Amino acid sequence: METLEMLAPDCTSPEECTSVTIRREVFVDRPALNDAIYAQLLQQLQGSGDSEEAAADSLDKVAQQFIDDAGAVSEISAARWELNGDAKQLARRGDLLTIVVNSYLYTGGAHGMPVSHWLNWDLAKEQPVALTDVLAPGQAQAFWKLAEASHQQWLDSQGVDGEFRKNWPFTHSDDFRLTDQGIELLYGVYTLGPYSMGEVTLTIPRDRLSTLVREKYR
Repeated sequence: METLEMLAPDCTSPEECTSVTIRREVFVDRPALNDAIYAQLLQQLQGSGDSEEAAADSLDKVAQQFIDDAGAVSEISAARWELNGDAKQLARRGDLLTIVVNSYLYTGGAHGMPVSHWLNWDLAKEQPVALTDVLAPGQAQAFWKLAEASHQQWLDSQGVDGEFRKNWPFTHSDDFRLTDQGIELLYGVYTLGPYSMGEVTLTIPRDRLSTLVREKYR
């Protein structure tokens, strides 16, 4: 694990100061994988990319910019700014490694913004694996139909009304992983429901995937 920590200048109490903490698992002799993880962390830690400033090209620069931005508004905001990043192995099935990349940004207000992404990596080919690589040719539509059915089951389990279902419709997700139960899809906050519901995971059962998934991933 590599850790980068930074506090606001002249900080006397870490619990009350603006802080940055970034931890990432580094894999021996896997430079391409490490680069992919680094790039994902860079993207998440810089938010939506709406800033007019040029994107930073290193985690150190991201951390320093965050500290500087917090200092620039310290006279008008008493909020304790916080930026956290974390990347580590979530699961492995054969040559398919799944990395979870988490980030958390707080700059004041009612709550911070957590973001999670799953990065799938083929250890044999040294390249990322997308959901389209896992699904058999021509089976995407059938897969998403099953995913939508799983979403309906989740809605039923939450006991939500028709207005909720209208305001929070089903959508696709690029974040997936293979489990003993099937294929699990990850949805971030504000995707399938309000912030209070947190992240949502949907599972497409393994026994429904036999013809939808390439033989390598069955």
